[in-house]
Amino acid sequence: MVFRTNAISAAALLAMGVAAPTLADGERLFFEVSNAISPDQPSAVVTLWAGFDARDYAMAGVGTSVVASEGSWFALDLVPPMAGPGTSPGFRTGGGSVVEGIVAGQLNFPGDIYADPTNPIAFWQAEIEVFDFTPRTIDLATDTSRFDVYVRRDSSSSRSALADLEEAMGSIVVVPAPAAPVALGVMLSVVAGRRRR
Repeated sequence: MVFRTNAISAAALLAMGVAAPTLADGERLFFEVSNAISPDQPSAVVTLWAGFDARDYAMAGVGTSVVASEGSWFALDLVPPMAGPGTSPGFRTGGGSVVEGIVAGQLNFPGDIYADPTNPIAFWQAEIEVFDFTPRTIDLATDTSRFDVYVRRDSSSSRSALADLEEAMGSIVVVPAPAAPVALGVMLSVVAGRRRR
């Protein structure tokens, strides 16, 4: 699978009224959606990102599920470097609209292997398609069971940050004609999520 993402600046997001994730946002997951779905583009690439507290060194591992209100997922894949040993892009359930068992992670063995400290970091990507182009919105959400971070570069120990995690919530626009640039703010799906309690 070719990894495709949209590089949108924070200024462009703010101009559209969408808050761009920053390092200060802490532990959170968020979606990035490549395009609106239309007859000309019946599928969209969805990338899942993880952000963590800037005081920590790097993302260690994520265990989550992705739920769409409809549609069918395909081309499930992990985004390197979060495709380390023991990981899985998950499996489809719920008629294809749910992906369970996503396990992404990277190693940090000081002196030999250092984790990528990119923050936020992309870790999962898939495509979703529909065959009915009635105008509507497809809702997306995560349900996370594991969110671990490496605290320091010089240690292979990690800690759970699940208690503070803000789950991803987003949407994909379905339009009867090719997507107009005006819909970009809705497509990005960088919206406030729900915080775990």
